[in-house]
Amino acid sequence: MSPSRQTPTSPDLGAAADFPLDQLSNHRGRWVAFSPDGRRLIASCTTLSALDAELRAAGENPEDVLLERIPEGDFVASGLELS
Repeated sequence: MSPSRQTPTSPDLGAAADFPLDQLSNHRGRWVAFSPDGRRLIASCTTLSALDAELRAAGENPEDVLLERIPEGDFVASGLELS
């Protein structure tokens, strides 16, 4: 079984779905849009504006997706690293 990491989740949806790390590694350095339940990767782009355009072209409402930036390397900044 391949390793996984939790994707973002909406507070009203409960626990986040696990997403395979090997699949996310294909999107390093990019913004990723997940379905509202966090189970489906809809699109990824290097900029938020390009991601917005791609989502709209695919018929998705950018207001309804979960966004996350996949870091370039293995480091994930959080908490004090972001301030």
